[in-house]
Amino acid sequence: MFKPSLTAPLLFLALLASFATPAYADYRQCSPQQKSDIEKARFNAFDALSAATVQITPQNGAYRTWFGRWDAVRAKFVRSTISALKNHIRTSKITYVCERRGSGSCDGGTYAFVYPSDSGTIYLCPPYFDLPTLSDATFLEVFNSGTRGGTIIHEMSHYDNVGGTNDNCYNRDVCSDFARTSPNRAAHNADSFQYFAEDTYLKAR
Repeated sequence: MFKPSLTAPLLFLALLASFATPAYADYRQCSPQQKSDIEKARFNAFDALSAATVQITPQNGAYRTWFGRWDAVRAKFVRSTISALKNHIRTSKITYVCERRGSGSCDGGTYAFVYPSDSGTIYLCPPYFDLPTLSDATFLEVFNSGTRGGTIIHEMSHYDNVGGTNDNCYNRDVCSDFARTSPNRAAHNADSFQYFAEDTYLKAR
């Protein structure tokens, strides 16, 4: 006679939970408060990517805003990139380096930067921590400045083995125009993926 075991369901739930969160992260040169801020941003980024994976449809206005008119081939590419982003943050250990102003590429208003061949490191500049938190943001805040979680998505999309995106345009007003005039290039643009994930997350709340 089969005797039900409580261990198996608990093990299944533990395994399920392990697939529903970002992978462990490491930190360099970050204060306790910065670590806490990044932790929240990582989970926001993962949740935004999870929401975005199921919203790549002809009916989704956010998709058209950031990637232009519907095209099945382009949509397949966008879906593949979103999936790669979600898989990377879920399975890959990323080191977040809190840089000082003026060090590395942290000049002017730069929020963050990466080296595309190094898919395990994101460098965060001081202005990054002035960005709003995605889970606490309003659409107006996101429109004006983007979010911490969205910036992580932007930077990860630059990795050669994830999205290989470029910075073909910056800022929401410019990139929404870019999606109408150059939709194929928008599908290779880091900000486009950031804004699509942010908007999809905020609308799903």
